[in-house]
Amino acid sequence: MPLVMARTLRPASLARWRRRAILRMERSRAATLALLKRLPHEELMSCKTQGEWSIKDVLSHIAAWEEEGTERLKLIARDQGHRMVFYETMADADRFNARAVAAARSTSFTGVLRRLARVRRGLVAALLRLPAKSLNDPTHELPVVVWLREFAWTHELAHRREIRAWWLSRGPERARRA
Repeated sequence: MPLVMARTLRPASLARWRRRAILRMERSRAATLALLKRLPHEELMSCKTQGEWSIKDVLSHIAAWEEEGTERLKLIARDQGHRMVFYETMADADRFNARAVAAARSTSFTGVLRRLARVRRGLVAALLRLPAKSLNDPTHELPVVVWLREFAWTHELAHRREIRAWWLSRGPERARRA
């Protein structure tokens, strides 16, 4: 029995939802990249600017969640949506995050940006391959229309806001750049 029931949407509405979702993903990534271009490279790599993470670590974390989303979409495409993993507690999500960031620590900043682009292309491609009706399948614990926004744009937006707030807190001369 699903934990969350999304409202019933017709295939045409779901196709429209998918187009809007892809547009939101594109806008979110463009805004993130625009912010990053305004920050000095050494600041992007500095440790502990985002809690315990660098900005590069945050980007690796975003990519890892988008990879997770892509894997979920692939399971749905193979009619195995019941195999999707949902993290029951924040401790579970924190362990996922720690593994994802540790795995990417030796990757260059340019490599992380390439990974972000590759992962986003894969996420969009996997989303486009799904039949519209599968986006709101009531047999899934959480339908795509419920969880994808967090994986693909609201999560990135939250981190972008944190990065911008951190940068602005470093002094008034930085406000002009961010």
